[in-house]
Amino acid sequence: MGRVTVSVDDSMLSKVDEEAEKQDISRSQVVSAAIESHITGVKQSQIQVHNLELELNKSQTEVMQLKRQITKLENQQVEKDKVIESKGIDVTQIQEKLNQSYADVNHSKQEIAKFESALKSKEDEIVFLRGHVSLLTQSIGQLAIKPGEEEAKKKGWWQFWK
Repeated sequence: MGRVTVSVDDSMLSKVDEEAEKQDISRSQVVSAAIESHITGVKQSQIQVHNLELELNKSQTEVMQLKRQITKLENQQVEKDKVIESKGIDVTQIQEKLNQSYADVNHSKQEIAKFESALKSKEDEIVFLRGHVSLLTQSIGQLAIKPGEEEAKKKGWWQFWK
């Protein structure tokens, strides 16, 4: 084992002594442990820095991938919004056609009601006129003049009424 001579100020030397007494080891062992800890700590720090750099690179790669996915999803969302807007316009047009169809149906129903009313009125007129025609026919039948005698003799009675 080698020896190293180091100059240390008094306050540091008293801290080394306190630590040695606390751990119940020699001053030399405290200084040796401190040197070893420092050297190992630097190497550990370098390893940790290297590991952190690797993690940082990995995280940056993941962030880039996530940004690409976000961009892709945003593009898909824009496309879907366009489709939805197009479908909304289609729905509006269909609603307008449906409303027009309802209006046409209502207008047709009104026309049908008018025609039914007119037909009923005409039927009533026909019934009325048939009644008058039958009354007139009956009246004419009663008022029919018998043929004159000359006419009856000329044609023969029975033939005249045929």
